[in-house]
Amino acid sequence: MYAVDFSKYPKIREWDTKVLSIPKIPRGSNGYQETLKVILNALIEEKPYSKPIDIEGSNRKDTLEDQFVFLNPTGIVRKNINGRWEMSEEAENWLKSEDNLYLAAILNANIKFFSEILYILSKQPAQIKKIRDIAINNYKLPWKQKQEILNRLAWLRDLNLINYEDFSHSYSITELGEKLLNSVGYFDHNDIVVEIDSTINENEIPISDWALNLCKLTDTEKKNKKNGIGYLPGNVKSLHHAAYEYLLLMHNPTEISNIIDYSAETYQIKKSSVNSILTTLSHLDFINRISRTKYQTSELGRKFPTKHFEIDFACCVNDKYNFVFEILGELFQQDLNIKQLATIGNVSYNFSYKSYGELRKRLYILQNAKLIQEKGIDTYALTNRGKNFCSLIKDYIPIKNIAFKSKNEASIKNNSNSIDECLNEIFSASEDSTNHSRFEKSLKTGFQLLGFKVEHLGNSGETDLVLQAPTAPKFAYTVTVDAKATYHSTVSENAIDFDTIIEHKNKHKADFAIIVGRGFEGKRLISRAENRGVVLLDINTLGELIKKHADIPLKTDSYRQILMQKGLSNLNVLENDRNKIIREGKLLKAIVKCLSDQSNDPYTQGIVQPREIYLLLKGNTEFTTPPTLDEIKHMLELISSPLIDCIRPEKEGYYAVGSLSDAAQKFEFYLKTCNS
Repeated sequence: MYAVDFSKYPKIREWDTKVLSIPKIPRGSNGYQETLKVILNALIEEKPYSKPIDIEGSNRKDTLEDQFVFLNPTGIVRKNINGRWEMSEEAENWLKSEDNLYLAAILNANIKFFSEILYILSKQPAQIKKIRDIAINNYKLPWKQKQEILNRLAWLRDLNLINYEDFSHSYSITELGEKLLNSVGYFDHNDIVVEIDSTINENEIPISDWALNLCKLTDTEKKNKKNGIGYLPGNVKSLHHAAYEYLLLMHNPTEISNIIDYSAETYQIKKSSVNSILTTLSHLDFINRISRTKYQTSELGRKFPTKHFEIDFACCVNDKYNFVFEILGELFQQDLNIKQLATIGNVSYNFSYKSYGELRKRLYILQNAKLIQEKGIDTYALTNRGKNFCSLIKDYIPIKNIAFKSKNEASIKNNSNSIDECLNEIFSASEDSTNHSRFEKSLKTGFQLLGFKVEHLGNSGETDLVLQAPTAPKFAYTVTVDAKATYHSTVSENAIDFDTIIEHKNKHKADFAIIVGRGFEGKRLISRAENRGVVLLDINTLGELIKKHADIPLKTDSYRQILMQKGLSNLNVLENDRNKIIREGKLLKAIVKCLSDQSNDPYTQGIVQPREIYLLLKGNTEFTTPPTLDEIKHMLELISSPLIDCIRPEKEGYYAVGSLSDAAQKFEFYLKTCNS
């Protein structure tokens, strides 16, 4: 072991480029620095990325890949162009020297609010509340909970930079901490630059006419949008510049071998990455493949660089990719952080990724176009230009929740919006491990949307929710629900006490017991759930169930099929019931339309027998198998009832008393009445 000379300490990043979270690797019984040694030595020994790594004193089962992901933002490890993880030079130096002061310098160089804590404690000892208040009020860090402060304090203690006094609950700086502070300094919160909206005085949107026309999307074009923007080399904050460089390269027909050579020299990337670049540019319609080995910039690509390069480029991206300008519509309602935007993208726009990489690409593109700006760490708001742009494109694309809708449109969308709000809250609350009641309340709303009667208990020694099917006692069933909020991507086995869950089930004389959480992994956990007859319902499956219910509502009796499962839940068991309702809906429409069309027939005089309807519908391509005569008779009885009265019976058969539109209006009236 030796001390690294101060002159070899890593260069400290600018405050705005430092990362917000300190690595959340397991602490173990020997401290974070010993855990880090285990992880880095596992990398040297080329242990499998997918296998959990054992840390003495920790029961966490994160894989080696998980640990690398936690460490990646600090630069301690990184992925190379071959997709393999490698250590930074600084990390290698620390392993050789075992100088923990040098390790602290590495962390401080890359992470916000590290040596700043030492500076606070150098003035006088302080409790966590004071440290957190300074972080929030002076440094504008978005930490509603204490966890990020606690994580930093734990690292500082393990590195012997601070002490903790039990009797006063306060922290103080050590002599070693003073030494580090004198070596690396700290960032003064008075130097924080507040971003000012440079578009505040704009009255017109600086955009090319052709780019604005790209916002006019057909339903098919919207449906065909992709989620993944794909790969462009260089800095992710300036994708448009990388794209333009390739458009210049391919202005004339260019051999792919030349493109490969250019990419290797300019960006040090391999042939496989070049293929990804060409795929991205092709999907944007920026280049054309004109032969087996040649590419050329397209007519659209030749428009660049335009006078309004950044916003025109944003329009091109929105034309081909999902959840781009939709972000503007969400920010029109309120400022949102990246976690909230990710949840909204998943719930409302089917934009779902495990990491924020794809979302950040979109945010950088919108920032470059000066449509949005940061209003805090990872929190975004519309600029003046962004607000004006929303007004400009309101008739071109459906921006969700935007405040330009008519009252009628708003009422039609109201139910959809309430469902999205519910799902957004479920997804956000599921990872708020400091506020379990929040997750329980969000689930109560979710299960109510599915038609259950829900009682929220949640006290110590109680189950969290009790569900009851709203039917006669003879046919009703009861479900106990255990809600598991966790910061991690999955609920660990240690977080679940199956004996207690069964006790809760027995106490309430429930028919079923379910556990709801972000996700469930591990054969042992799933096996234990299967053996105890408990259903594991992850929030993605629950969200899909609520969405499907809004589209095709099933009775709670159908949902018994999910609850009868053991272990991981599967929605496929509902397909028969869903298909039955879809078929009945199609049959209702087909019969009303059939009778309405026959109203002007000189031969039938509008009166048609069930058998004749059968013959008329037999070749209807809406049905995979033709409707049976019995199905038609049952539907005729329903829609000829006094309540529906879309058709009426006569001796000779049935006749329509209005058009299909009249029938739709009557059903819509009943729907409004039930919801009022």
